Amino acid sequence: MKKIIIVQIVLLLLCSISLSSAGVDEMGTRMPRIFGTFSPQVGVWSKYAILEKNTGRQLTMTMSIVGQDGDMYWYEVVNLEEGKVVVVKMLVKGDPNDPENIQRLIIKSGNNPAQEMPMDFVMMGRRMADHMFEKRSGIPNDSTSALKFETIGKSQVTVQAGSFEVVTNRIIDATDKVFGTYNFCEKVKPFGVVTSDTQDSSMELLAYGAGGKSLITEKPLLLERPPGMNEDMPQGLAPGIKNRPEVSQ
Repeated sequence: MKKIIIVQIVLLLLCSISLSSAGVDEMGTRMPRIFGTFSPQVGVWSKYAILEKNTGRQLTMTMSIVGQDGDMYWYEVVNLEEGKVVVVKMLVKGDPNDPENIQRLIIKSGNNPAQEMPMDFVMMGRRMADHMFEKRSGIPNDSTSALKFETIGKSQVTVQAGSFEVVTNRIIDATDKVFGTYNFCEKVKPFGVVTSDTQDSSMELLAYGAGGKSLITEKPLLLERPPGMNEDMPQGLAPGIKNRPEVSQ
């Protein structure tokens, strides 16, 4: 039963990462899950307060780069909500908002052992996240939406992490409908986000810096997809998930 819960946690976490903020890529044709520009450097980190406006749900989210493997980086997201900690560690070959860039994904919930997710879980979780993101944020998530960035201007913004010279951007569609705004500062890595705001959620920088380390130190177990589990959507999770031997990081 614990193993089934672990699977549900990672899929929900993928959704929470998606729902915390939004953006579009340089071509304006696809919706990544985090505002800003992914600029990986080993050790950089940024910590945010997340508010889900419809429910009042609050959590803190820390994003960091905790290692490098060749030309790929270990990108780690830590969610803390009501004293409960969930850590997701991803080996990425580019922007983690693109699921094609995720080569490995490891999760650790509380004091439970770290477990590595099979790649079909990763892709399945992203599909669910895309669906939930559009449903709850109101921001279209398909390639025909033609959403794009629009730079409003420069200003100074003060948050708990300090004062920053930022570039303010908003996301609009072809009719100039505004779906969200965010303030960008290049020195805040790995994404450059200082604040973001949509109809349903907001995100504010609490702290940032260098020297970040992974919270996952043990070798993870490899989690198997249970027999009969739907490959397209994470519904009806069946018992029978098995752990394979430990895998190296």
